[in-house]
Amino acid sequence: MNKWSNAANIVFEETKAALQTVYAALNQGQQQKLLKENSVKELFDRYGVEYAE
Repeated sequence: MNKWSNAANIVFEETKAALQTVYAALNQGQQQKLLKENSVKELFDRYGVEYAE
């Protein structure tokens, strides 16, 4: 893997972890409200964030 792919992978994983942390810090009502926003749900899906539907 070249250095650019490796760097992109690192940023991807850091972003995924940050999004997962933010989601986990919210209460259930806040989580549900957040997921009603299509742009947020698409972002979570793009980064593989685990969430309850």
